[in-house]
Amino acid sequence: MENNKIRDAQPKFQGIRTDGTNRYMYNQLWKLCAGSLFDLPIIGEEVYYFPQGHIEQAHLVASENDNLCQFKPIFDISSKIRCNVISIKLKVDTNTDEVYAKVSLSPFSPEFEVSIPNGNNEQNINYFTKVLTASDASTHGGFSLFKKDAIECLPLLDMSQQAPSQWIVAKDLHDHVWKFKHTFRGTPQRHLFTSGWKQFVRKKSLAVGDSVVFLRGENGESQIGIRKAAPQQSNISSSVISKESMHYGLVATASNAINSKCMFDVFYRPKSSKFIVNCKKVIDAVNMKFNTGSRFTMKFEGRDFNEMIYSGTIVKVEDFSIYWKDSEWRNLQVQWDEAATISRPNKVSPWEIEPLIRKNKRQREINEIGKKIVLNNLCFFVLPQLIYQNETNDSKISSGWLVSYAGLAMSKPYYNDQMVQSTKENSTTNASSSFRLFGVDLTASTKARDVLEPLESYQKSKISEIFDEEKLDQIQAVTSLTEIQTKKNKVHMEGVVRTVDLTDFDGYNHMILELEKLFNIEGKLHMHSQWKLTFKVHEGDMMLVGDDLWLKFCNTVKEIFICSK
Repeated sequence: MENNKIRDAQPKFQGIRTDGTNRYMYNQLWKLCAGSLFDLPIIGEEVYYFPQGHIEQAHLVASENDNLCQFKPIFDISSKIRCNVISIKLKVDTNTDEVYAKVSLSPFSPEFEVSIPNGNNEQNINYFTKVLTASDASTHGGFSLFKKDAIECLPLLDMSQQAPSQWIVAKDLHDHVWKFKHTFRGTPQRHLFTSGWKQFVRKKSLAVGDSVVFLRGENGESQIGIRKAAPQQSNISSSVISKESMHYGLVATASNAINSKCMFDVFYRPKSSKFIVNCKKVIDAVNMKFNTGSRFTMKFEGRDFNEMIYSGTIVKVEDFSIYWKDSEWRNLQVQWDEAATISRPNKVSPWEIEPLIRKNKRQREINEIGKKIVLNNLCFFVLPQLIYQNETNDSKISSGWLVSYAGLAMSKPYYNDQMVQSTKENSTTNASSSFRLFGVDLTASTKARDVLEPLESYQKSKISEIFDEEKLDQIQAVTSLTEIQTKKNKVHMEGVVRTVDLTDFDGYNHMILELEKLFNIEGKLHMHSQWKLTFKVHEGDMMLVGDDLWLKFCNTVKEIFICSK
């Protein structure tokens, strides 16, 4: 989410359901403080619980995580446990204002049923976030608001007053009421929170780089929250004995719950590892079968709430711990393509990343050349035509600018003639005058001025060359395909695997129709609204279905994946 970005409707935060009172505004503020990348489960959802990730969360110091997760388990427990989500309670730390969730899990049961809470009185909200500057974080100044934020998220000031002001009342996640005096003053004039702000800064221990979240509902209720830029200090002892005790305690709790088929609670923090993950998401990620050399992307959140995507390469696939065999938890060792100002792990889990899907190289080249041709052959002018006129005679030299406004959309072949005609209509000079547009003599011949013609000819010849190569590939693909009697490939969708023979299909449309019937999703693959088709080639790269010619696709595809968008 971009800094100081205003939304006119409430953000669609899926998964925030609590078994407490219907407090819609509280839930929205909680989610904004947690961040857009925090994947909170939903009550009744089937998830996998990863004990290794739970243990890792117990210690916030990254250098200790490896040793902690590699302790030998004293209980016979699986590396992932299938569970149902019983309840979720959204909470906030009383000392640090860090948000977290108390999630109640129960070992998976096919007969599991849970009552879903009713709607939380949804309403439209406006909100903004701002990273604090030195002036904002000072206890001697005030909080400066962007004009758009103040207009959209605060009641309107009475500008007829000499010094417009009003009091804003807002609750935080602890239900504490804060009052801020909103004024419009200064040179230049700007919106400010003055009285009441320094008490808020002091109580919350705010510093430069921390963020403030403010939202207001359509009923006039306002809420305010914070998010610290620096990681919060852990109160857990770093001694080996305390780490072992924490490890054994977490594992024992989960093990006893599984054996007794009873519920157990976990505390889930936004900045921790994702150790409670939707079952379908895990299955889909594992079925991607990331290998050494596979390319991927991963999302991160910056300090100003914006999402960043970094790419990298998988350099090794191995168990994170020798005591957790065949565990998918952080089993991918990665190397990032570029440096970053944020911390990134060197070992990730399959469900945290997405395969880097590459377009067909020739298709990309055709698209780029096509864009250039369109831009060259269609020129839009919505600006003054500045025509410089030189008039020379024996007695004096006079010069001036002739300005005529035009809103023209003309194709390139008629560009010069039309511009010359427009120039002649706007000029009153004699036959000896010269007309120039940005230094170009408009009276020169069309051939002399058409400097884009050689580029266009090159582009046409380049496209012709590319299509000739495609024809050769198609001929080779036909020859290759006739040598294959059957072409069976596996198709994966949410853990379900089917096998199809590509030689039974006469093209992409035929294949998609059959896949829709095979997986009982008629009409949904063609719409591209819920599912997307990707495939893995023999080299391990992931690509989008449809970028290649059908025969070439049949010869390069290894496995097909139907993934949710």
